Amino acid sequence: MNLLSRIALITFGVFMVEAILHYNLGKSDCEQKKQEKGVLPPPNSLFKLAFIVGLFSLLNAKLING
Repeated sequence: MNLLSRIALITFGVFMVEAILHYNLGKSDCEQKKQEKGVLPPPNSLFKLAFIVGLFSLLNAKLING
């Protein structure tokens, strides 16, 4: 695994955890009180979060690598 891939993978992991934490904070603050079990967002929302975080992780890695 090259340095650029490691940077992207680590950044993705960190930002994905942060995104899930932010999702859960927003979910609990939401005025619509639906009782859903679990800590992960629905699959469609999780995919969108993963895509955005992954895209910015690659951009971050490219910028770090110069």
